[in-house]
Amino acid sequence: MLNIIGIILPALSDSFTLVLLGSVLFGGTFIGIVSLVLTMAGRFYPTKPAKLMGKLTIAYGIAQIIGPAIAGYIAETTGSYLGALYLACGFMVLGSIMLLRLKSTAYAAL
Repeated sequence: MLNIIGIILPALSDSFTLVLLGSVLFGGTFIGIVSLVLTMAGRFYPTKPAKLMGKLTIAYGIAQIIGPAIAGYIAETTGSYLGALYLACGFMVLGSIMLLRLKSTAYAAL
């Protein structure tokens, strides 16, 4: 949720302080998210963690290419990055909902 707040803060205010806070929240939580996902990959696939980590890295790399292209198109079309920030925030909210559902499913299976 802190990552989502970090994404949305620059869209909500032009204040230097809030934009800086958004940057710190996004960057700090992003590092944590990547570390946790790679750790989870090792736990869920102890015999071949590198295979899953490789697939995750490829997916992340593709998103790192496509995401800025979409953001640039939105910014060029609208004259602002607000739409791109809202879109990124929406995808993060959707991902969070999916994770919460996965978590509740995993607990129900126990």
